[in-house]
Amino acid sequence: MKQHRLAKPLVAIVALVCALAAVSGCASDRRGTGDSPVAGHHGENSPADVTNFPDQFANIATKCVGGAPGFRAFVTTREAAPVILPDPTCKG
Repeated sequence: MKQHRLAKPLVAIVALVCALAAVSGCASDRRGTGDSPVAGHHGENSPADVTNFPDQFANIATKCVGGAPGFRAFVTTREAAPVILPDPTCKG
């Protein structure tokens, strides 16, 4: 089987483009912490309740989920998916 001269450079270029795309992320502001866009710029913007833990421990933010009465979201400062749990105190 005959190898092409461009195979290795092409693979390297594709790998570099993929790595740059993964590192750049989807940040929309100078600090890289921008939120994703919201359709029509409408959303529930009340502040979250934040529990600060000592250094080296993740902080936790929680609030009722807008548009989903009876549910509360929990988010951490670590790379983890938000957790949404039923909460009867969250009214519509």
